[in-house]
Amino acid sequence: MKRSDTNHSYRKKKSLLSFWSVTIAVIFIAIGGWLLKPESQEAKNLKNELNIIVNEQVGAISNMDKTRVSNIVVSKSSGGWDVELSLNADKGFTMISTKQMMWQNAIKILAGASEIDQLNDISLSWIYPVLNEQKSVEDKSVMSFRVDKTTRDQLIWGNIEPSVLPDLVFDYEEHPILSE
Repeated sequence: MKRSDTNHSYRKKKSLLSFWSVTIAVIFIAIGGWLLKPESQEAKNLKNELNIIVNEQVGAISNMDKTRVSNIVVSKSSGGWDVELSLNADKGFTMISTKQMMWQNAIKILAGASEIDQLNDISLSWIYPVLNEQKSVEDKSVMSFRVDKTTRDQLIWGNIEPSVLPDLVFDYEEHPILSE
């Protein structure tokens, strides 16, 4: 093989590599721009409405002086809107009473949120201070679950006994601290 053929082959590979590098960079920029597009007005309105429901039903501040709503995430789905609520829990006299308050407050919030027709899935997560392995306190999700529109539409929220909530929802998870 001649030296000029080797140089030509090298330049061709380098050119091809540059082409693919630029193509991949353009794709990442396009995807990044799509993912970072500003939140729609409908999403903002829904977040505001959910924030109002939470504040009216269980208060804007927990009894541990934390803002009740830690985070609200809404996302458009084929059936409407999916919502993830992360809320700061109240502290009861015992861990059992703390868990029962979480159930009671969840029922109040879900009753209000169920009035919003465009909501599909509602995921709720209660945040509570927990001692970690390093013996320092950190806020952590201690109870979480999801409930879909079909289930919510079948329930009469005023008649629900809080202790049956884990049996009515999907993906119920509870931190071991709530059983202490």
